Amino acid sequence: MNDKLIGFILAVNDYKDSDTIARVITKEYGILSLIGKSAKKLNAKNRMMPLCTYEFIIDYKDGKDIYSTHSLRLLSSYYDERDLKLLSFKNIIAEAVLKSQELFEPRLYDETLFFYSHFNQKDLFILGSLFFSYLLKLYGISPHVDSCSICGNEKVVAISASKGGFLCHNHLYGEKVQDVLALKKFRLAVKGSIDYYDIIKKTAYQEADFFNLADFFIANAEIGLKSYIFYRSI
Repeated sequence: MNDKLIGFILAVNDYKDSDTIARVITKEYGILSLIGKSAKKLNAKNRMMPLCTYEFIIDYKDGKDIYSTHSLRLLSSYYDERDLKLLSFKNIIAEAVLKSQELFEPRLYDETLFFYSHFNQKDLFILGSLFFSYLLKLYGISPHVDSCSICGNEKVVAISASKGGFLCHNHLYGEKVQDVLALKKFRLAVKGSIDYYDIIKKTAYQEADFFNLADFFIANAEIGLKSYIFYRSI
């Protein structure tokens, strides 16, 4: 009764007439659905915002994944709609987490909170790249980045989602040749993690570097991310 938990809201949707339902990731219980009674009313005390961390009071019960929220307290907010492109970038991560709920492990919570708590415009592409690198490991589909995934040639020139990683000139299969720096950054992100963030962030990642990691994940996990499509259309 009256269990206290910390959770990060990935999405909030309408639920019944005046209620909302939030999809919340917690370290202890994975992803839960929390109902905000009358949360759509003006000045509602239990209004829940996406991309925010709250302290919740619920009655937790094993095997149940939807709960009424008795009370909540905002701890931190990462929701900012002043810049649509930055907000849509944040939404990519939230959607990817939701789509990965069946593979939940406590580290997923840590990786999610790390991304949002360290989010800044200068480092957003390395943060996004490291997050998708983690998801690739979680799904067991990390790319081969030590040599050509076909023949083992260490002189690689391209990245192939369909072939599982780096390719050499002899096995391009129509893939785009990438410059040496792009290949190095792809490998660094794949081999790295948030544990080495302070070192890795010294390398300037560009949007194209993030796309390389995200595209590889989407193709091999066979997961569609509407927020990613929207971000690329802006």
